[in-house]
Amino acid sequence: MTISILVEPSQAGFRARTGGPLDMSAEATSAAEAVTALQAQIDCRFARGAILVQHAVPAPQSPIPLIPLAENPLFDAWLDAIEKYREEKELEDRATYE
Repeated sequence: MTISILVEPSQAGFRARTGGPLDMSAEATSAAEAVTALQAQIDCRFARGAILVQHAVPAPQSPIPLIPLAENPLFDAWLDAIEKYREEKELEDRATYE
């Protein structure tokens, strides 16, 4: 398990803090000391019986109906437009170098 720790300057020197669900912070004169102090707080909290549980949640269904690109009614027209554009650009390139 990893817990992200944000370290930033503060009036006391540096503040190290975690986000939710821990919402803990520690301040010290150096960044390393602030991180060490915060790690000690986290270790103490877990030693007292706290646990973190990961709960997977399925992604919500999109409010916009999604269909595969190849099934889109505009797909063939899109491919034709790409091919036409490529041909035009190739003709322009050839004309430039001739």
